[in-house]
Amino acid sequence: MATRRDFIERAGALAGAAALGVAGRPGAVGPASATRGAGMANARKGGRQPMRILILGGTGFIGPYVVRRAMSRGHEVTIFNRGQTNVHLFPEVERLVGDRNSDLGALEGRRWDAVVDNSGYNANQLRLSVDLLKDATGQYLFTSTRAVYHDFTAAVMNEDAPLGPREIPERDWVGYGPNKVLAERVVQEAFGERTLITRPPVVVGPGDLSDRFTYWVDRIDGGGEVMVWGDPTDPVQFVDVRDLAEFYINLLEHETRGIFNTNGPAAPLTSAELVYGIRAITAAPVSFTWVDWDFLAERGLHPQNPLPFWQPPRGLYLNYGRMDSSRAIAAGLRFRPLAVTAGQTLDWHRNRQTLSNYQLRLVTREVEERVLAEWKAAG
Repeated sequence: MATRRDFIERAGALAGAAALGVAGRPGAVGPASATRGAGMANARKGGRQPMRILILGGTGFIGPYVVRRAMSRGHEVTIFNRGQTNVHLFPEVERLVGDRNSDLGALEGRRWDAVVDNSGYNANQLRLSVDLLKDATGQYLFTSTRAVYHDFTAAVMNEDAPLGPREIPERDWVGYGPNKVLAERVVQEAFGERTLITRPPVVVGPGDLSDRFTYWVDRIDGGGEVMVWGDPTDPVQFVDVRDLAEFYINLLEHETRGIFNTNGPAAPLTSAELVYGIRAITAAPVSFTWVDWDFLAERGLHPQNPLPFWQPPRGLYLNYGRMDSSRAIAAGLRFRPLAVTAGQTLDWHRNRQTLSNYQLRLVTREVEERVLAEWKAAG
């Protein structure tokens, strides 16, 4: 008999692709476009010659998937980190120990075809690594963030939208997004046309410890009346960590250059489509009640704090869930169906609960029940 996972993957591959407009088979990668531009590049013929790849980090969330994908494609991988996180991973991979903030000695005198940097957060960190590696590697892939943009009001939110807080001097920039802007610039100044930058949204999938997507698969699988914030038409974007990792190796194999938004899925997705899509992988009786953003804010419940995953599409966040990823899609980015991502994330989370009695953060059942009661009483 078919297992639950078999059913999820088959149903997701068919229904998910049709409903969400996903192109191609799950996880497929294609050749980079030969068009020049901010997000395009010439593709190396054949595209799969073995490479020597250095990964700064490599044992967190995104890193292990990049390592596995690179190894499955026949590439030689070296990882560099402090040797403190998931040290049991990849005993067959060369591991260099150091600290990107103060001790890069293990990297001196070495050469690689490409560097993948998932762990850099500010200009000082990036300056140390790129100064050392700019003459020792052919290409530098830096994982940035959707948060680099000044706001999300442009009619087309592509890679050319304005960056950083323009209303204050750069010397006064603080915070995750502004720091990533400055870090991007350091890479570009050092590597020039050899620069490769990605700007992911929320990264989800098995192994994600942020709980932002896992909250939804866990809560919906729990059944009952589920509170959903905002409006059923609110746009939602995310990327499966495995799709991101496959895209990274595809970009490096084809010597792709430029900057890429990596927001999925390929077709627009609403919050209603998200939650009903997740419901399709569970057997729990469940219903959904949407609660207005302002009503929630009056009770101290704000987007991202603690309400995970999307923003109300208004004001500075008008097109936050409508980012344009056409350049990345043209360069080979493909998206797993929602059913596959949700089902496999739920399986991973359930195993995590069994092993450690893990408790999700974010909105508790008590808060949810109280707010739903007040919403209904308000009429």
